[in-house]
Amino acid sequence: MAKSPVEVWLWLLLVMQPYNPKTIEILAQCGGDATLASRMIRDGEFPFLSDKEKKRAEQVRMGTIRPILEQCRENDIRIVTLDDDEYPELLRNIKNPPILLFVCGSLEGLNEQISIAAVGARDVSEYGKAAAVGICAPLAKMGIAVVSGLAVGADTAAHRAALDAGGRTVGVLACGMFVNYPAENASLKREIVASGGTLISELLPSTRTFAAYFHQRNRIISGICSGTLVIEAGEKSGSLLTAAHALDQGRDVFCIPPHDIFSKRYAGVVPLLRDGAIPVFGYTDIVERLLADYSGRARIEQMLAEPLESVPLRDEPRPVKKNASAKAAPKTETRSTEKTRAVSVEELLSSLDPNEATVLKLLAERSSGVDELMERSGLDFSALSEAITNLELFGYIAREMDGVYSFSV
Repeated sequence: MAKSPVEVWLWLLLVMQPYNPKTIEILAQCGGDATLASRMIRDGEFPFLSDKEKKRAEQVRMGTIRPILEQCRENDIRIVTLDDDEYPELLRNIKNPPILLFVCGSLEGLNEQISIAAVGARDVSEYGKAAAVGICAPLAKMGIAVVSGLAVGADTAAHRAALDAGGRTVGVLACGMFVNYPAENASLKREIVASGGTLISELLPSTRTFAAYFHQRNRIISGICSGTLVIEAGEKSGSLLTAAHALDQGRDVFCIPPHDIFSKRYAGVVPLLRDGAIPVFGYTDIVERLLADYSGRARIEQMLAEPLESVPLRDEPRPVKKNASAKAAPKTETRSTEKTRAVSVEELLSSLDPNEATVLKLLAERSSGVDELMERSGLDFSALSEAITNLELFGYIAREMDGVYSFSV
């Protein structure tokens, strides 16, 4: 079947409007052929169309469509349609996929790349921000795309963590590309595109925000991804809608465990965990779940097998440790071994930033859990979480089954 021209898809969008499940029903009856669907709509072949839809079918002409195409060309906005090979495959398979996407940036490789949605409260706590960084940054370093909704708070923290890690992030808008919402994130949008990431909207470029648009936007966030991570959510949080979409789409839902189970900030998270959402205590919990999922296993195993120096980073790359496969020396080691190990630790400490060096030195003395490390190091949770994440990524420390971290050089 030949692909339909983008003008035909735009005509369908203008006549049927976004989010309309009748559009997908019509396309299904027409074998996915947008040209045939448009012709049958114009000919009155579908009695279930509303009077407004029939009227728009009579009024929308190429004179309406050409200015939109010109606006998109002038502003580097591409239109990716449902019959385009570039259209995200996971999104194509949800119940009511967008019939077209307005795209800034690149979708190249997104179908081959594993993606994780990260969503949460706009008034996210410091704990939530730290958790977003501690989980999203290492996932991005591994090559997993981080998808979110560009809202202030948790969304921004997730996007920023991926960018700072040198990874890829995708922002899904609840408005058109020309609308500066939220105003605080105008520069973040530009940075996402400049870094090789992507902005996506199913709304015409000049469409302003509207309450219903956020709900519908959330189905795209979850629909692009293998799973959705809820960072922090109150009882009426929009993040719960994203989680509901993910469950409806047959995708995994992950949750950051509450800092305080009695806090209203987590009134939405606790029921999700009670009903079977996967608790996340570190980024490896998400990776291990993806390994268990046959559809993501091959790509995850490939990423885990790649040498650490191949992972893109914003900062100067750290020296890769020597003897990466060696285990921590047993307590019965000889004095000569102790001396060699001490020298290697000192060399390693000089290559780390102060927080990482502090944590590594403490773990070289004895294995510890997070609470003990906070007490011994004097670092706050955010700084400690970032240090642990980086040390674990580079294989300098290892997390045991009981949550205790140990020196592993």
